[in-house]
Amino acid sequence: MRILLISDTHLDRIPEGLLEILSGYEMILHAGDLVSMEVLRDLGSLCETHAVAGNSDHPDVRRALPERLKLDIEGLRVGIIHRPSHSPDSPGTALMAREMDVDLLVFGHFHKPIFERDGSRMMVCPGSPTSPRLSPPSVAELILEKGRASLRIVPVGKPMCGYLQFAETLYLGRSDESA
Repeated sequence: MRILLISDTHLDRIPEGLLEILSGYEMILHAGDLVSMEVLRDLGSLCETHAVAGNSDHPDVRRALPERLKLDIEGLRVGIIHRPSHSPDSPGTALMAREMDVDLLVFGHFHKPIFERDGSRMMVCPGSPTSPRLSPPSVAELILEKGRASLRIVPVGKPMCGYLQFAETLYLGRSDESA
């Protein structure tokens, strides 16, 4: 089973080009900051979608979605939350994974991909496909096969973060000078 993990889309609608990139999964888990119900509908048009509310979501989204969600997917206990702690460090995310009693905690809020382990528990922030911070736009992919889970971060475009765009111009500038 292929599952798309996504967070922090911060859009009113998902652009067609991004929807094409995000298609082909059997399930989507969104870790908050969808911003609008249209984003949930866009993702839901692709496949079964589960989501939680984030701190930047419209009040309609916050009323419609839980702050935490726990699912059993083929025997894997998965928790979804937007902000597991106030910093993306192992103690905060690991404590939340333990508190929710899950094998995998999917979280958002930080806009950059993060992967951590605490014993047998995994914690992952897929980053943001539309509003990244200090990373290229990204999502994550969870593959469940024969009782085993594997995760990978999937870049979905070139750097968009202002800092990375500036750094790319510096790099490209040096490359041009040395040629």
